[in-house]
Amino acid sequence: MKRYQGRIIATLLAMTFIMFWNYLFYGILGNKINWPVDVLFTMVTLISVWWLTLYIDESNQLVHKLKESEKKYKELSDQTKRIMDNLQEIVFQTDKKGIITFLNQPWTTLTGYSIEESLGTMYNDYFDQEERVINHLVFHLENKEPEGRIEVMYHRKNGSKFWGEVHYKLYYKNGQFIGSLGTLTDVTERKKTEMELFKSNQRLTMQSQKLAMAGQLAAGIAHEVRNPLTSVNGFLQLMKSEYPDRSDYFDIIFSEIKRIDSVLGELLVLAKPHQVKFKKVNIHSVLEQVITLLETNAVLSHIKLEKVFHTEENLQVNGDENQIKQVFINLIKNGIEAMPDGGKITISTKKEGNYAKISFKDEGTGIAQDHLKKLGKPFFSTKKEGTGLGLTICFNIIGAHHGEMKIDSELGKGSTFHILLPLRNTECCPQTIS
Repeated sequence: MKRYQGRIIATLLAMTFIMFWNYLFYGILGNKINWPVDVLFTMVTLISVWWLTLYIDESNQLVHKLKESEKKYKELSDQTKRIMDNLQEIVFQTDKKGIITFLNQPWTTLTGYSIEESLGTMYNDYFDQEERVINHLVFHLENKEPEGRIEVMYHRKNGSKFWGEVHYKLYYKNGQFIGSLGTLTDVTERKKTEMELFKSNQRLTMQSQKLAMAGQLAAGIAHEVRNPLTSVNGFLQLMKSEYPDRSDYFDIIFSEIKRIDSVLGELLVLAKPHQVKFKKVNIHSVLEQVITLLETNAVLSHIKLEKVFHTEENLQVNGDENQIKQVFINLIKNGIEAMPDGGKITISTKKEGNYAKISFKDEGTGIAQDHLKKLGKPFFSTKKEGTGLGLTICFNIIGAHHGEMKIDSELGKGSTFHILLPLRNTECCPQTIS
């Protein structure tokens, strides 16, 4: 109806005017009616009015549509601005000269620069390494690349800096660059993590190289020392028979030679670990063998070996039985040596998640907290005559079995060594490793 509103009103007004004119011309003035002329005049007048007001209605419709379009554009613009301002990333736009033509609110939040003072400035006014970035962009522009990515160190208004990851698109018209659009994200924390990881990997690599060299050196020294040591031991045996009155001295010498040989043997184990062959190992069976082996030694030291086994649980792991047995023997021996006045060692087992947990608890003097962190390092020992290599070997063996060893200790109350080994039905280990 609104479409014809102007024409209807104008036509009604024209008809009213014609009727009023006819009343004056014929009724008041008394002129004779000429019907053909009068009807023709009326029709021409009404058609002319209708035709002229047609343009007025169309103009009104166009004005109405324009207002509706402006309203929708404003709503869409406001909505787009709200979305842009609530994004975590900075959205930017530049022209063909690199002048910034658009920024959203996160720019102010991240850099401290207001949008008003930044619009119209050059894109490279806000970051370091300008030459690297320009070379990067020139390369992309020369090759007509449509998009790219670069990490840049930006500086804030207060002087602080942050790492920004820029993703951008480059636009061309008739082969000529006309501008860019992109996003900027703060990746400072990620860069810090990457740098720390890189430095950590460098330290680990250097440490690994040092350990490898130390291992080779230790193996060489062990072999070179063992050969003359064997000769010395043989000649001392002959000399002992010739000097029976000095047998106590010779016993001390042989004891120390045996100790040297033991240390050299442990060095060889660390320097050149033998190949591990994995197979099914029953933890309870291995523990029974170890306890039987060491029970006599424990009794002589007035120590009781107590078993707390969860026999209803099938604790089977993939591993090298001899190496696992060596770990158990070392830990029980350590417990015995930690209790010179006797006591009790409790050996317990249980299933913990997908792992078999084996614990060795003694009632010895315990270990100081600052020493716990050093346990397992070569040549660190809490025992007066210990080499520290025994626990190092234990840690290496458990690590090779994809397990973990934890130590709980308190001075005056004893220590507990926990070993966690993955159960056979939860992790498939490699057949052999070196």
